[in-house]
Amino acid sequence: MKKIIFKTIAVVLLLTGMNSCKKGDDLYISPNSPTTGTPSTMLSGCEVGTFNNLEGGPVKIASMWMQNSSGVLGQAVQPEQYQPIESDMDNYWNSLYTNMFNCKIIIDKYGAEDPYYRGIARVLMAMNLGLATDMWGDVPYSEAFQGAETGGNFTAHFDPQQSVLSSIQSLLDGAIADLATSPSANHLTPGSDDFVYYGDVTAWTKTAWTLKARYYNRLSNKPGFDPNTVLTYLSNGISSNADNCYAKHGSGGNEQNQWAAYINSRGYIVASQVLIDSMGNMADPRTAYYFDTIGVGSAYGNALGDLNPNSSYWGPYLGGVIDADYNVNAAKNIVLVSYAEAKFLEAEAKLRINASDPTAIASLNDAIKADVSEVTQGANDGSSIATYTATNTSIHTVILEKWKAMFANPVESYSDYRRTGFPVLAINPSGFLSYIPKRLPTAEQERTMNPNAPTPSLGTPVWYAQ
Repeated sequence: MKKIIFKTIAVVLLLTGMNSCKKGDDLYISPNSPTTGTPSTMLSGCEVGTFNNLEGGPVKIASMWMQNSSGVLGQAVQPEQYQPIESDMDNYWNSLYTNMFNCKIIIDKYGAEDPYYRGIARVLMAMNLGLATDMWGDVPYSEAFQGAETGGNFTAHFDPQQSVLSSIQSLLDGAIADLATSPSANHLTPGSDDFVYYGDVTAWTKTAWTLKARYYNRLSNKPGFDPNTVLTYLSNGISSNADNCYAKHGSGGNEQNQWAAYINSRGYIVASQVLIDSMGNMADPRTAYYFDTIGVGSAYGNALGDLNPNSSYWGPYLGGVIDADYNVNAAKNIVLVSYAEAKFLEAEAKLRINASDPTAIASLNDAIKADVSEVTQGANDGSSIATYTATNTSIHTVILEKWKAMFANPVESYSDYRRTGFPVLAINPSGFLSYIPKRLPTAEQERTMNPNAPTPSLGTPVWYAQ
């Protein structure tokens, strides 16, 4: 039996916002605590909130549904068996909307004098809104933050996902324009308060362009989609692993990476044998980084349909187990937007334009190499597995390899799966549904307190997957 270390994990978020369902006295604000801050303190809080959201519950559920991980104990069993807990959605939902509200404060209150801060806040808003719409489909945005206004609206309508994706593109366009301004146009400029790029607006601009490609590519099934647009966006985006966008962490209680913190506090989720088998176990140089193989020389996952806690935990890539005593690396940075993802998007776009394009093969192999190098921190260049040729390259293989690579970003795999049907995954035989859920359930508080909240079934596809 594995040793699980239980610790209290303190996570501090800057909670100055108002989500779409909380009202009046539900939000007590201490007179000893400021309700707003400077753009510097607000930015730091928004980044920490974003890190937590993009490593949080919805991401772990996507990891289980994409069979990267398996929930084998406690509350992780329900989503593993396709029964996500409705009340759990409240924390996820409120965290996303509180953080987006804080981003909006920066955008609205400080943007005119400090466009760099506004630009970064717009990118962060796009990332949080992207997670919300990927996991729930239609979500509030145009009316989402009106509860803070005089006579506030606490029953926001849900914007159609098509509109939400358009809003994401507008946020990113605005960010790119903000970040292109002269330093002299900024009253203040970010530095150490920006945990991601330390005020490097060129790096933030590359991330914004790559996110534009990511969210435009969600439209691949829709009329008017042009894969050339993906390539245009990528030409301005992340161009090497040195540009990667990370959630930055430290060893302190308020700084821990949430994958490592989850092992320490709960340990309910382990490796899935499905992904391990797809990677050929130790034949893939990433396996010993994805999973705990210390002392055994191999990864051992939970078989689909079982509940076996004696399986490997996450390994050092996610800040998981790093030694035989089951210690974790809570300070491990987690990649959020990467060069590898950009190259996978590039390979898919090229194949949609021309299924015989030889440069698509090179893009696919480059994507694999970039990911292996990122995962192993340069210890392996991935050439041993980046061996695709004209005879075995297709959109199917691109999405299959992207699934293996998006281990820290399983929402990307989940979006690809619903959009393309790849990778081909078996249904959990112990699941309570005959399909992998196509979305998360509406948050319980939103369902009961907001009459405008839709309540689609878990089998209703989000718009871009229809």
